This record gives sequence, structure tokens and C-alpha cells, in this order.
Amino acid sequence: MNEAQQNFHTYLNLFRGAYKVIEEDWQKSAQEIGITLAEQHILWILHIEGRCTMSRVAEVGLWDLSTVMQIMKRLKSKELVKTEKKANDLRVSYVTLTNQGEKLREESAGKTHRFNDFIQEYANKGESEQKFLADLMTFLKEANSVFHGSHFVKWLEQQETSRIK
Repeated sequence: MNEAQQNFHTYLNLFRGAYKVIEEDWQKSAQEIGITLAEQHILWILHIEGRCTMSRVAEVGLWDLSTVMQIMKRLKSKELVKTEKKANDLRVSYVTLTNQGEKLREESAGKTHRFNDFIQEYANKGESEQKFLADLMTFLKEANSVFHGSHFVKWLEQQETSRIK
């Protein structure tokens, strides 16, 4: 194995190791409130978007539309989301959170995420760590722009901007 292949193998395993912690905490927080990780992700997307189409949820959630439709069906049966037809085009449906859905989303916000805690502690170490995290954010945005499109990264950046305001 040459050096480039070894580095790639190491990157893959380091990213996977970090993601396992993220996914475990995300899954645990969803289970604690009685939903799946995917359902929780959609609650957050709808909270951020306010009202959107299932196609939009699929786009920013990085799912196939058929997957989103299945998850929405479950969320609707749990009375966490509601759908409404567009007045002038009945082929288009919008999805929004119900009060119960928003309450559950709020509850999920208070859950502990170890990787986030680690990032915050790392950033508090000093300026070089903060610069590294800023550079890492730039790298991740560029990678996601290549693999998921600039529209995905712009959506994330809009969320950053709205949090700062």
C-alpha cells in the first residue's frame, strides 16, 4: 500500500469513528423521545424551513423522495406533522410541524451530544484550535459542495446566518 492509499484508509476510519459517536448520540436522543433518527432529522428540517415540500425535505436531508414519503407517513400517523395542498396547484403538498411535533423537536434540542461537547472544549483551548476548526469547516463545506451541490451548503450557511442574528 502506498502512502496515499494508507492516508485514505486512515481518513476513512477516522471519519467513520467520529461519525459513529455522532450517530450513536443522535440515535439515542431520538429513541429517548420515541422516534427514529430519520424522523428527528425531518422534525429539525421542518423547524428550520417552516413549511416546505417533501421534495425540499429530500433535497436538504439527502434522501430519496420515496424515503421521505415513507417517513412522513409515519410522522403524520404520530400527529407530528401535517400536510396541506397548495391552493392554486393541488399536485403540490406542503408539510409543517404540528404543535406536538414542535414540542418533540424542542425536547430533542436538550439532549447531550458528545461530539459537539468535544468540539466546544477543543475550541476553548485556544486560537490555533479555533483556526483549525474554521479551516475544517471550510474543507467540509467544499467537500459537501462537490458531492451534494452548492445548494446544500448554501442551505447550511443560511442556518448559520439565522443563528447569528
